[in-house]
Amino acid sequence: MTAPAIEHIGILVPDLEEAIERWSAATGYTFSPIARYRTSRYADHSNPEPHDHDARISFSREGQPRIELMEVSGDGTHSAAQAGVHHLGFRGIESPEDRIAELAAQGVGVDGISYDAEGRILLCFTEKTALDGVRLELISSLPGPVVADDGSTLPTDPETGRPDMWAGAR
Repeated sequence: MTAPAIEHIGILVPDLEEAIERWSAATGYTFSPIARYRTSRYADHSNPEPHDHDARISFSREGQPRIELMEVSGDGTHSAAQAGVHHLGFRGIESPEDRIAELAAQGVGVDGISYDAEGRILLCFTEKTALDGVRLELISSLPGPVVADDGSTLPTDPETGRPDMWAGAR
């Protein structure tokens, strides 16, 4: 297996607007308009049945790896108790199921999976305790349920086929 590059580092914060301001000042980075990863098909240790998950997010333009700031939400993988460095994100995983099986063979479990309407894995998070308090986020090549902060549909990026968080901010 060729080692994939870390696409982003996810940091879970209590107040997203404040974090964007603070991280922009400290790094000189530009952050995207706030968007939401909004789904009704997320499962984690707080509820193993698919349930609502609505995470406010913003990505740095600069990087690789980029910085993803996420606002705390819910009682599970994105709760206030999980604040701080949250995950290392790997995008374009062709078979999340195969990668999950490989990690399971190494004793690394999963805590957090998002599914699409057909039951395919869009992304998953490894257990926090398996890798020294930091999760891996495995993101499939399928487009995810990302919408604008107000819930409206984002335009599709013609290069990636994914929602374009930067639309109108270029």
